[in-house]
Amino acid sequence: MPLESPPPPCTAILMRFLILNLAFIWLVTAGCWTSIATAQSNEASKESYRKFAETEAGDANRGKVVFENRAKAACIKCHTVDGSRTGVGPDLANIGVKFERDRLVESLLEPSKMIADGFSTTMVQTGAGQAYSGVLQRVTSDFIELKDAESKTIRLQLSEIEEQRQSTLSLMPQDIFATMTANEFVDVIAYTQSLRGTYSRRIDAAGFVDDAPLARKPLALPPRLDNLVFDHPVAILPIPKQPNGFVVAEHAGKCWVVNPASTNPKELLLDLSSQIRFGGATGLLGFAFHPLFPEDNRAFLKFQINEGGRIVTIVEERQWNLVDSKATLANNRILMRITGSTQDHNGGSIAFGPDNMLYIGMGDSGPQRDPEGHGQDLKTLLGKVMRIDIDHRSDDLPYAIPKDNPFVDHPSARKEIWAYGFREPWRISFDSETKDLWVGDVGQDRYEEVSIVRKGENLGWNVYEGFSDFSNQYRRQDASFVQPIMSYPRSLGVSVTGGYVYRGHLAPKFVGWYVFGDFESRRIWAVRQENRVMVEVVELGRAPSRIVSFAEQPDGELLVVGFDDGVIRQLDLTKVDATPMRRHVLTETAERSPVLWRYTRSMPTGDWTQSTYDDHEWKVGPAGFGTVGTPGSVVRTDWNSSDIWLRREFTSPHSIAESTNAFLRLHHDEDVEVYINGVLAVRAGRWTSGYVDVPMEAAAKTAIRKGTNNLAVHCHQNSGGQYVDVGIIELHDE
Repeated sequence: MPLESPPPPCTAILMRFLILNLAFIWLVTAGCWTSIATAQSNEASKESYRKFAETEAGDANRGKVVFENRAKAACIKCHTVDGSRTGVGPDLANIGVKFERDRLVESLLEPSKMIADGFSTTMVQTGAGQAYSGVLQRVTSDFIELKDAESKTIRLQLSEIEEQRQSTLSLMPQDIFATMTANEFVDVIAYTQSLRGTYSRRIDAAGFVDDAPLARKPLALPPRLDNLVFDHPVAILPIPKQPNGFVVAEHAGKCWVVNPASTNPKELLLDLSSQIRFGGATGLLGFAFHPLFPEDNRAFLKFQINEGGRIVTIVEERQWNLVDSKATLANNRILMRITGSTQDHNGGSIAFGPDNMLYIGMGDSGPQRDPEGHGQDLKTLLGKVMRIDIDHRSDDLPYAIPKDNPFVDHPSARKEIWAYGFREPWRISFDSETKDLWVGDVGQDRYEEVSIVRKGENLGWNVYEGFSDFSNQYRRQDASFVQPIMSYPRSLGVSVTGGYVYRGHLAPKFVGWYVFGDFESRRIWAVRQENRVMVEVVELGRAPSRIVSFAEQPDGELLVVGFDDGVIRQLDLTKVDATPMRRHVLTETAERSPVLWRYTRSMPTGDWTQSTYDDHEWKVGPAGFGTVGTPGSVVRTDWNSSDIWLRREFTSPHSIAESTNAFLRLHHDEDVEVYINGVLAVRAGRWTSGYVDVPMEAAAKTAIRKGTNNLAVHCHQNSGGQYVDVGIIELHDE
């Protein structure tokens, strides 16, 4: 069919693109923002601010004044800190829990380097030649709404818009650090570190957990695939009927066939990197084999592409073929195309149920807070778990609608929907024994949740977030909502990663427990429920890398996928002592927060272990100290010399008796000595492969006094990777 008007020539397209970009540059450099030429001269200043932040801790009270000063950083124009979420930027009420100090520093120096999901800049050019930029807030069939850098709302009719696309530049001023002195800069960092969700409240529900007890002895997480490392893997799946065979999918679009026992243990299966929209909550997110594989040789993928500035989620079918003994995925057939509102909340999973139907988790796609009510709207596939039959076709669809889907007779509902009311169902799985569908759904600002989901149910978003009321905008009087099995606040984690019900044989005490984790905090929990009510929960331990997914092996044992370090690990529950212990932390380690220490790499003079020692000329940096890649480490300050000395003060609410169940929380590589108020607490050689609770000398326990105390540490590196971090804990039985 001929076009109604001829397409514009390439030169016209290029000119329109340049005009839009120049307009955006003018917008982001207006007012207090500096020009591009000035920004080039600021590179040296950035480095000086970064180095200053390494040695100075800053003052949170002074930082609050700078944060709120509209003539200075003017952070308050874009960010709220009380959970109200009314600014154009992310609400920062939990930022001190969510991000470590180095990321806070980097976010002020390089605001476009790590843009929060849901807060990328949308650029719009109208037919009248006007250019706008802001964070997308609302999309309808008639108009879109943006919030600009002043947190003002801009509404544009779709009929006015000639071009719309997303920018890689943050709406946050690119040189905001230059509006502050170096001292003010570290003060703002200290203030944001202090923001730890004080607005969150305790919820009276059996499944609300704000302080999960710890296992007396944590789980082990040994590597599963020998020395194989992947580039930001998102999923691993055992290849059916191929012992030791796996497929590993990477975020940027590559899939690998892996067999550690093979002479070629890692072979490329598929490369979609040139096709998909990669970054943040988009990319290759899901992979599944047909339930009858390999007799039925189909595999299924879920990923995002960019079409004309809109993000489209694709569910695709491919055929697994062997060509010269090498596996390939070919003959792609698109099953579903789901157009989103923004690039956010696209859901993570596809999985086959025990009924051989394909279940698809799809997020609300944004904008933040679901202002269009996608989660509650049965006319859209956004914010849903869907169920389709890929072995048959109905009408003109490339799949069939199962006749027992809950909304097949609903006149205005999408018939693919199995359940609704989700924000971001990040990993779904089925209990191999009970057949229950479990979903980990990522929360908005305050609470994460895991749920058992059944036919036709409404999980509540955006009327509820976890157990808590969120909004009444799309609440219907006749609606009923299903509560989660467990929900937890941002103090424990900020992005749930759904897991599996354990049905293995090596750890019989955990059979029937649902094991899952949190992407950011790296915590791993096991929860037991009866009749969809939580009965027990225990924190099993923490992974050394952010947790993007779990996997179930044919024998029921579980794997965990490390997103940052690219390592697949076995979830070894065999030696876990699940006796619940309440941990009282006297001094934190890097596992949970960026604890600041004074440090030096040069041998100090005098008795550096004593509380009275003058260390003011030592540098300041957050723990842990070491080289990236050291097993079990959380490196926030680089240390690659032979020796390092550390000192920090801590406050104890009481003195410690010799009989107290107190331990050093320690991870060292290699030789370490730790002193408390000048008294030797432990001296150990070699290394640990992760954080361990180490008994301390009795004299060191009794040296801890009520009030201010001092920790002093020396670590010596012999060869290979290196790391040191120390804390003090007390354990109490429940």
